[in-house]
Amino acid sequence: MNCFITGGNRGIGLEFAKQLSEKGHHVLAGFRNPKSTDKLKKIIPNENLLHLNVIDEKSIIDTVTEIKSRVNHLDLLINNAGIIGSRDGLKKVEMDDHLDTFQTNTLGPLFVTKHCRSLLGKGSTVVNISSLMGSIDDSSGGSYSYRISKAALNMVTKNLHQDLNNKGITVIAFHPGWVRTRMGTPIAPVSKKRSVSGMLKVLEEQIDISGKFINFKGEELPW
Repeated sequence: MNCFITGGNRGIGLEFAKQLSEKGHHVLAGFRNPKSTDKLKKIIPNENLLHLNVIDEKSIIDTVTEIKSRVNHLDLLINNAGIIGSRDGLKKVEMDDHLDTFQTNTLGPLFVTKHCRSLLGKGSTVVNISSLMGSIDDSSGGSYSYRISKAALNMVTKNLHQDLNNKGITVIAFHPGWVRTRMGTPIAPVSKKRSVSGMLKVLEEQIDISGKFINFKGEELPW
């Protein structure tokens, strides 16, 4: 299976690369910061590490061109790259923070999928790493830019499902849980290993998941 992961050099993306490689799959991974790829280089061959900035469309196009030089199709596209933005409340809401977070968390997955479209076919799966914090039903508040960007990513997922489902392409939004990463903080209750193994199990079972918002345990969530 050919897999491409954005933000594959740390956190959940790095764990996806690790577990997919251990299962014998061919993994390509995008990274933004060349100085933070040491762990990834121990998991996949250097030539499968691709410099990618998901808020720069030219960078996306160049990366997809590189992918096409290595594989003729993708079985799995994981739109994982994301940022948390400001965790503050209304008094500290700032326009630049919202724009950066929205571009990374919402437009990045949309445009990566757009430019990978020719590599996707019947049986391919597009995974958007969302968050329960993007659910309108969630009532905890705060973190405006992150919540808004993930709510919008959920709509991207629904739209992609409408466009791609008749081509046999599955599109799913995952809530990975509150995971112990740099973004999730050390107090988060879910390990990267547990989160990713759970999501991969859901993908392997592939039981009526396209166009849905699901957590790492396989439970459907409210939009």
